[in-house]
Amino acid sequence: MKKIQYGFTLLELMVTVAIVGIIATIALWNSSDMLEENRAENFLLELKRNISYARSQAASTDEVVILCTGPYGKVKRNEEFSCTKKWDENRVITVFIDMDNNLTYNPSTDTILRAMNKIKGNDKVQFTGNEKSLRFNTSGRITTSPGDFIYCPNSDNENNKALTVSQSGTAFYLGDTAQKCS
Repeated sequence: MKKIQYGFTLLELMVTVAIVGIIATIALWNSSDMLEENRAENFLLELKRNISYARSQAASTDEVVILCTGPYGKVKRNEEFSCTKKWDENRVITVFIDMDNNLTYNPSTDTILRAMNKIKGNDKVQFTGNEKSLRFNTSGRITTSPGDFIYCPNSDNENNKALTVSQSGTAFYLGDTAQKCS
C-alpha cells in the first residue's frame, strides 16, 4: 500500500527559505546603490532643466536672471535672502529675476520664477565655479565663471554625479564622476 504525502518536508522548506533569503539579500544590497544613483541623477537633471529655463527667461525677457541657493525657510516664506556659496545644508536652489542686480532676492522688486525641492539631509551639492550664483545676462550667457555641479548622495563619495555649465549658459549632464564633495 502506497502512502500519500501532503505538504512539504522540513528539508524542502529550509532550502526554499534559504534561497529566498539569498535572493532578498542580493536585491536589497543592489537597490541601495541604485537608489542613490537615481536620486543624484534626478536632482542633476532637474537642475539642468532649471538652468535651461533661467537661460531662456533671461534671453526672452531681457532681464538679468539669477540661479542660486537660498535658505529653505526664507524661500518658502518669500522673504529676502542673499546668494551664498553654500549649495546644500537646508538650502533650496532658486531662479529669480534680479531687478537691482545685487545677487539678493528682494520680494518687493524681484520675482522668484522657480524653486527646486530641498536637498536631502546627508546629500551634498558643490559648485566648482567658485561663485555664489549663475547670473544670466539678456543674451542668455552667464557672466559668472562656469563650472561643474557635483552631487554626492552619501558620505563615501561612491555614487557621485556631475553636471557642467559652459560659458554660453548651456548645461550638460556628465553622469558618474570621480570628483568629490568637500
